[in-house]
Amino acid sequence: MPLLTGKYRLEAILRRSNDKGTMRPANMTELEHSEPPLQDVAKRASSLFAPFWMFKEVFNHRFLVRNLIRRDVRGRYRNAMLGYAWALIEPALFALVYWFLFIMLSGNPDEMYAVWVLIGVVVWGCFGKSLSATTNSLVGNARTMHLVYFPRVIFPITAVGANFVVTLMSSLVIIPILMVYDLPITMHLFWVPVGIFLAGIMALGFGMMVAPLNCVQRDVGHFMRFVVRAGFFVSPVMWTAEMAAQRGAWGEAALYNPVVLPITMVRHALEGKSVDLPPEVILSSLIITCVLLVTGAMVFARLERGAVKYL
Repeated sequence: MPLLTGKYRLEAILRRSNDKGTMRPANMTELEHSEPPLQDVAKRASSLFAPFWMFKEVFNHRFLVRNLIRRDVRGRYRNAMLGYAWALIEPALFALVYWFLFIMLSGNPDEMYAVWVLIGVVVWGCFGKSLSATTNSLVGNARTMHLVYFPRVIFPITAVGANFVVTLMSSLVIIPILMVYDLPITMHLFWVPVGIFLAGIMALGFGMMVAPLNCVQRDVGHFMRFVVRAGFFVSPVMWTAEMAAQRGAWGEAALYNPVVLPITMVRHALEGKSVDLPPEVILSSLIITCVLLVTGAMVFARLERGAVKYL
């Protein structure tokens, strides 16, 4: 018997019922094999293996991640006359303002203070912007998620990736600093991107914990903006680890802020030395970073599917 195609096959499969006038299949076996079964493309990752699932999704969709990061970076400086130069100008202008406030008004005699403030602004900018972008990564891409499906964990990762690239461009301001202040060019400069990367990982873990909550209740996003602004003053942006160590018990307690490690790492790299912090401070910062990343991945994998229903 020849195979029927098109409308003739459809007519052969579906025939009108005599009693109720409804359409019913004439051959259930043929109907079942006429279309492939539906598959769940959004398989939920186990919370226990969430970090491994996150890295696997990034690797499997690395081409998409790379293009989304490129799109975000280009979009920031589109139609700007100075273009990518703003990645250098913006932190330099902020540092100039802080230098005026804290040197001209308070009479700080340290000539390197302006450099330390500039480095603090650059590294904290990576953390603060990455945290804000990660928190709003699902809310800001609601329209995209309604149009096409791909793993939602890509959104916070690309948000951090874009800020990491911009911060690396901002860190080029280090080159004239090395020449003006006659600082040594050593292998310790390798710690500059490591410190920036560490700050981005902290923001990624923290942001992934609150991104699903921000979908349900937008107050979370407003609160995180306050956290970023307040964290600027309690982190070593306007002060250094050496200043805190001279302030007694309260200053030593401030060193356990996890952001102290990446900022101090970059500052000491410019001085041509490895990070010079107490071992317990370094260890606590690394542990907090790992805990934030693992917990953030677990919370995101657990809640993201239900949270996006509120978008």
